This record gives sequence, C-alpha cells and structure tokens, in this order.
Amino acid sequence: MFSELLRHPRALVLSVVFHVAIIAIGFINFDFSDKTILVKQADLAKTVKAEIIDQQQLEQQKNKKQAKAEKRRKELEKQKREKEAKKRKAEAEKKKKAEAKRIALAKQKAELAKKKEAEKKRKLAEEKKRKQLENQKKLEAEKQKKLAEEKRKQEELLAREAEAKRLLVEKQKQEAEKRRLAEEEQKRRQQELNEILKAEETQRRLDSLRQAYKLAIKQKIERNWRQPQEGGKMPDCELRVLQGPGGIILDVSFGTCTGGSPTYRDSIEKAVYKAEPLPKPGDPSLFERELNILFKPGNKQ
Repeated sequence: MFSELLRHPRALVLSVVFHVAIIAIGFINFDFSDKTILVKQADLAKTVKAEIIDQQQLEQQKNKKQAKAEKRRKELEKQKREKEAKKRKAEAEKKKKAEAKRIALAKQKAELAKKKEAEKKRKLAEEKKRKQLENQKKLEAEKQKKLAEEKRKQEELLAREAEAKRLLVEKQKQEAEKRRLAEEEQKRRQQELNEILKAEETQRRLDSLRQAYKLAIKQKIERNWRQPQEGGKMPDCELRVLQGPGGIILDVSFGTCTGGSPTYRDSIEKAVYKAEPLPKPGDPSLFERELNILFKPGNKQ
C-alpha cells in the first residue's frame, strides 16, 4: 500500500492531509463516541482509496497518451529520417549531375580554350606576318620619301639659285631704272627750275615795264594838269581811264574823290585828255584798256 502511495505522490499528499485532519478532529471532538470515529475513519479511508484509484487511472491514461505520443514521435522521426534520406539521395543525385555537368563544362572550356589558343597563335602569326609586311612597306616608303626629299631639296636649291640670279638681274634692272628715273627727274627738276627762273625773270621784267608804263601815264597826266585859280580843297582822286589802241582816250570817270570841287575835277579830266595819246607799254602784252590811276595834286612838276 505504501509503495503504491510512493508511486503516486499526489495520493500520498492527500492521504497525509486526511490523516492530519482526522487526528485534529479527534482532539477537538474527543467526546464523540469511538464508533463514530471509526466510521469516519473508514469513510475517510475509502475516500483516500478512491482518490488513489482515480490517480492511478489518470496516470494510466497519461502513460497511454505518452506512449501514443512517443509512438507518433518515433513515426515522425522515421518519416523525417526517410525524408532526409530521400533528400540526401536527391542531393547526391543533384551533386552527381552537377559534377557531371561541371566536368562537361570543364571539358568544353578546355576545348574552347584550346581553340582560342590555336586562334590566338594563328592571329599572332598573321599579325607577325602583317607587321613584317608593314615594316617592309614602311622601310620602302621611307626610302622613297628620303629619295623624294633629296630630290626636293636639290630642286629647291636649284630653284633658290635661279631665283637668286633672277633677283640679282631684277635688282640690277631696278637700280638701272632708278638711276634712269633719277637722272630724268634731275633733268626735269632742272628744266622746271630753269623755267621758273625764266618765268620769274620775265615776270620781274614785265612788272618793271608795267610799273614804268603806269608811271609814265600818271606822270604825263600830272604834267598836263593845271591847278585851278580858285582856292579850295584838292584831295587825291581815283581815276578810271578807258583807252583805245594807240593810247586814244575814250572815257574818263572818277572813283573816290572826297571833297573835290567840280572845277578841280574838270582840271584833272582836261589833264587826262591833254595827255593823249597815252604812252605805250614796253611790251604789247602789258596794254590795259581800263586804267585805274590815283591822281595826287602834290606830285605836279
């Protein structure tokens, strides 16, 4: 009995509690009869036993559930192991296929690399051949360029020499032309100077003859002037004398003659007509049809 209680601690605890309660009741109700106490103890024992039985049933149910759960767990673990085994197998197959694919790809890569290497060697050989041809062409082109440059330099040298000769001849021609032009310019200037000098000399001679011509006319008029008897002012008077060929007087008029009396003016006009014919100029080109003469009475001889 006690071993059963040890297997079910809950029942043991309840049993202890009930016994303590019974003892307490016994101390409190000591005046009850022994029969009543025994009855109560028997009922209590039955109750404890029933509780122990219920507890055992609960434990059995619990154990069944645990067994069922353990079985379910084992089945799940088995399914998991089988699933993992399938997964590992599938992964192994996958790895195997991947390895086969990798090997195939590696083989393809190796073949491709081999082809590329062969193509690379072929291209290198072609490039080497092309460069050799280019070098040959370049050397030939440089040779031709050098020959052309030498020819060009020779032609330029000949051209410069020819140009130098042409420039020398041109310079000589230009210098000769400059000398000729300078000589002509010198002659022209000398001729112009001679002409100027001659013209100046002629002009001086004409000016001298003109002055002598006008002075002769003026003096002849003044010699023929007779001062009027009446007194009065006798100012200087401007005369305009119109003459014809041979010194014939055609007309006499007065310009400025401020303050002169009619008698004074009449005496001047008579003097002009008395001077006819007027003196001739030393050069026919100096003849003037209209003469402007300033008459000054103080110049009378």
